[in-house]
Amino acid sequence: MKILAFDTSTYVCSVALQDGDHIRLRNQAHPMQQAMCILPMIQELLESSSLTLSQLDAIAYGCGPGSFTGLRIASSVAQGLGFVTGLPVIAVSSLAALAQTAFLTHRWEKLLIAVDARSNQIYFATYEVNAEGYVELIGDEKILPSDQLPSARADWYGVGNGWHHDCDASTKTSSIGLKAINSSLNLSAHAILILAQIKFARGDWLAGAQALPCYLI
Repeated sequence: MKILAFDTSTYVCSVALQDGDHIRLRNQAHPMQQAMCILPMIQELLESSSLTLSQLDAIAYGCGPGSFTGLRIASSVAQGLGFVTGLPVIAVSSLAALAQTAFLTHRWEKLLIAVDARSNQIYFATYEVNAEGYVELIGDEKILPSDQLPSARADWYGVGNGWHHDCDASTKTSSIGLKAINSSLNLSAHAILILAQIKFARGDWLAGAQALPCYLI
């Protein structure tokens, strides 16, 4: 399977390309400049893999929630590439992708995701890793006041910059009861690739024109 995946929901622009069992990944921190860097990064990965867009099976993108401008960039690129190629476009939750990134990085399986939504609000979701190694949503993704995060659970892990008020270092035992916290982990497009494969197999994909951002309100 050949899938291109990317995310611009944060200040980091992350792009990954899967060609069978081989995965190429590029992460670059470009605050406020994702629109300028994402297409060159995509082109670089395609050229390094000797692939063209038309040879791909699907395009996947982080649909949010996240930065308003960043989500518009990712969805616009997904729309454009999907329209030009006619390929299936797969929308992947950025919170789910962050949870999957935490599993890839730390092997953490019970995850409370909290991402700063500005205006004293937090994007929040609970994910648990299944027997196949994929994160599954428990309940709903939601937006909460930053001072109303759910009570901590001793055998769970906190991930995302929404937890930064509750720890003073990355991957540190929390003072509020979580087993550990990583408040500085950046979402990786590798995780989007993993989740996109599942959605592709289920036929859970869109035409390019339907590639829209996901906002929580």
